[in-house]
Amino acid sequence: MKKLLGNVWFNILFIVSLTAVALIFALYDSYESVWNTIKHLDPYKLVLILGLGLLPYLCWGLILTILGRTINPKFKYKHGMINAYVGGFMSGITPSSTGGQFAQVYAFKKHGMKASQGAGLVSMDFYIYQIAFVVTAVVMYITYLSTYEHVAISLMFGIGLFFNSFVVIVLWIMVEFPKLYHRISFWAIHMLHKMKFIKNKEKILEDWNKTLENFNEAIENVKENKSIFWKVLGINILKNCLYFSTPFFIAWVLGLPIVFDDFFPMLALGCFISTSNTFVPLPGASGATEGLFVLVYSTIIGKGAAASTMILWRLANFYVPVLIGGTLFIRLRNINPFKSMKTSDLLEDNDKQS
Repeated sequence: MKKLLGNVWFNILFIVSLTAVALIFALYDSYESVWNTIKHLDPYKLVLILGLGLLPYLCWGLILTILGRTINPKFKYKHGMINAYVGGFMSGITPSSTGGQFAQVYAFKKHGMKASQGAGLVSMDFYIYQIAFVVTAVVMYITYLSTYEHVAISLMFGIGLFFNSFVVIVLWIMVEFPKLYHRISFWAIHMLHKMKFIKNKEKILEDWNKTLENFNEAIENVKENKSIFWKVLGINILKNCLYFSTPFFIAWVLGLPIVFDDFFPMLALGCFISTSNTFVPLPGASGATEGLFVLVYSTIIGKGAAASTMILWRLANFYVPVLIGGTLFIRLRNINPFKSMKTSDLLEDNDKQS
């Protein structure tokens, strides 16, 4: 089973299968209305919807460009965009998005940076993103979730927010108290080794030490120009809001009965879905995301409308970006897309191809 989960084609088939199952459950009593909505969709409106799904990646590409220029002032925006899509692709096809950062480090290396520099930038990007995500989620949770009077939604949102906040606190300790974090993390690795949860302790310690060094190096580059931190934080908040608001605009394009007063509550639900996906250790959080989307948005626009919106939202925000990212990654690595391969093969640095 472990070998299967490490195979790219198995993961892609797994994602499609989970999505199909979720669609069956979501559409079993409203498929006719959903089909009529999709069937009569104007092609221009479909293009507009797909364009909405690409906007967060434009922001992400800009973020990676700004961070990249802290090391290489000539780092190009198109390279930042490629990095964003490659990261989105590998995050989408690996469990719990574990492959995205490795792929981004490789993309940075292909564009002229050292692997250690790329690792530091990716870590810095994740740190600032987590701060922006938690800030946005806290505002959404306090301001709008109470309007639903739905205990399950509020509870799951709160739990997801707690875990994401915990990640930010851990990363903050890495930034402000690196020596303390170094001691805590090494103590934790030793304890896990004694409890037989991990093997090859020395290799893990060596890799983790390199990760900390790369992260601290990236932090120092940003600390020299604090405006970069605030600029990237602001763009990340904009990126999150664009992503969370896509369902509202899709519903509006479809002509569903919504008003502007629904914008912020639907924005909060989009944030809730992303927060709850923290618990889903599946490639692309497939299956759970579709089912959860229909469940929560049906509280505002009804089940049939929520299912129609979900299909187009998932297409625009997940499948099309993954397809673009996969195409770019294949070109970047110069590999045969039809050849059977493992995820580890995609992430492995192949000097012969460099």
